[in-house]
Amino acid sequence: MGRPAEHAPPPEHELISNSHAILEAYDHGDLATVRAKLGAGYVHFEGSVIDREKELAQLAKWTRDTPHVGQRAWSDEHVFAAPGHATFIGRAVEKQAGNAVHGGYTFDGWYTLGWANQDGVWKLVYWSWRIAGAQSQAASWNQIYSNGTGFERQPNKLLVTYSQQHAPGAAIDITMGQGRNALYLAAQGWKVTGVDIADEGIRQARTAAEQKHLALDAIVADVKTYQYGTDKWDLVAMIYAWPALSRIGDLQAALKRGGLFVYEYFAPSGGEDDSPAPGALARQFAGWDILVDEIVEGVPDWAADRAKLQRFVARKR
Repeated sequence: MGRPAEHAPPPEHELISNSHAILEAYDHGDLATVRAKLGAGYVHFEGSVIDREKELAQLAKWTRDTPHVGQRAWSDEHVFAAPGHATFIGRAVEKQAGNAVHGGYTFDGWYTLGWANQDGVWKLVYWSWRIAGAQSQAASWNQIYSNGTGFERQPNKLLVTYSQQHAPGAAIDITMGQGRNALYLAAQGWKVTGVDIADEGIRQARTAAEQKHLALDAIVADVKTYQYGTDKWDLVAMIYAWPALSRIGDLQAALKRGGLFVYEYFAPSGGEDDSPAPGALARQFAGWDILVDEIVEGVPDWAADRAKLQRFVARKR
């Protein structure tokens, strides 16, 4: 015998609608609706664990006339369903209500809502929210740099080798982090700008530069949107800088004639944020002097003991 028909998940549009509705009921302090929709074993996690009893107790204290969230604009919504359970994931830009004088807080985040069939009724059993976009990425990298493990502390060997073959000039270090490469270049006489989304990495780089009496322009910015300029740099260091893969064309334009582009990252694996396919960089840099274009096995600067690495160096004619 198959599963009871009531265990089959509702249609996708209905799960999306139900997910929107439960959040709206919560926003408006609709205790009766929320109580009816929360299932046994429900948990809400946003930095702390809130169970069903605590969630309802907190909502019962909601006495304001205005809703918690006044506007919520959804995008990138997904439903993953199977008999007996389903998960909704959606991104929402939302503005809090109740502050007409200054304007409500605005947040951009991902909701994950888990639904389960309990005694023939679909109930909410899991709710989480996390910041979306660059701020979420920054938080992860800040923790990596705060903990100080998982990455090479010495400058990248490929960058060391080829930067020594060029007279010091203006250099930019993409995803600089705590500054291992930028500080090395600065010590060799380069005028260095480092860009990274992680303010903790930038803080560490600035501190190290001060201690070593090195000049370093360290900028907190998203390398995916940063303006690199035109004919501005003598060296572009793109070392394990996967967030900037879509900006290679802009970085080419930002290099001066005779300038060096130095790239190292994990070799293509078919995953997200992958390196360019073999030969793709050489085609993209047609008309340049290609000094290195190889895939080798070695010790990466990040995250693993051994891996295949893609290395590429080109000089602009």
